[in-house]
Amino acid sequence: MLTAIRRLWNLGAAVALLAVLPLAAHARPAQLRHRAPERAAHRLLACRAAARALLKRAPLLRRVDGRIEALIDAKHYRRAATALRAAAHQHADAWAGYTLGSLYATGLGVPRSAHTAFRWYLWAAKRGNRFAERQVANAYLNGTGTRRNAAAAGHWFRIGIAPSQLAVMYGGLALTYARGHLVPADRAKAAYYMAKSVADLRALARGRNARADYYLGLDYALGRGVRRNRARAAGYLCRAVRLRDTRAAAAVRHLQGQSP
Repeated sequence: MLTAIRRLWNLGAAVALLAVLPLAAHARPAQLRHRAPERAAHRLLACRAAARALLKRAPLLRRVDGRIEALIDAKHYRRAATALRAAAHQHADAWAGYTLGSLYATGLGVPRSAHTAFRWYLWAAKRGNRFAERQVANAYLNGTGTRRNAAAAGHWFRIGIAPSQLAVMYGGLALTYARGHLVPADRAKAAYYMAKSVADLRALARGRNARADYYLGLDYALGRGVRRNRARAAGYLCRAVRLRDTRAAAAVRHLQGQSP
């Protein structure tokens, strides 16, 4: 008898659960839609805080880097190398890592070592220094200080060189045709090159690419090659901020001051 009651109870509970599940399934997306603006606002606040932190840190790094540059200009390379190591470890200063790599590459103030130079270039490249990104790409391409690796070379060329070239080259061509400088004005060609710039930057932005995100953020903020969209501009710029792009941080602050 007890077993039969339990079966009936389980059956009743299952029926009740099945009756509730469709309602819960329909209710959850509505709840998610209701919370989506809250989450978006929270992400934007976090992005603005990260941008402020990056910009607040920038003057300190400029002072540190300025003192080191003075040592290098005075040819005090050994003291400069010590100061560069300290700046890299204490402040995660990407410029300091790149410059220290350059000292090891040339043997100024430190023993010449292509391997150690590559290690510092890679350290700085991972922290967004575009000159280091190019050095890493060339090192992988030529086998300087590391093994040759065509795939790795391509990766770092896409991160360190391609975004700027696409934005400047195609964007410049678009402006040239739009304004009729040096060539007859041609709106169709201007639109074509601007659209190509945006499309190629989007392809690069599918990976971790701060510069592609930065340029796309500007495109959406200014309406270059795309319809102007403040939310998308903020999305791309905030992705670049998370990758420690100082220019994107300044752009986020400027975007914050604009009317929606």
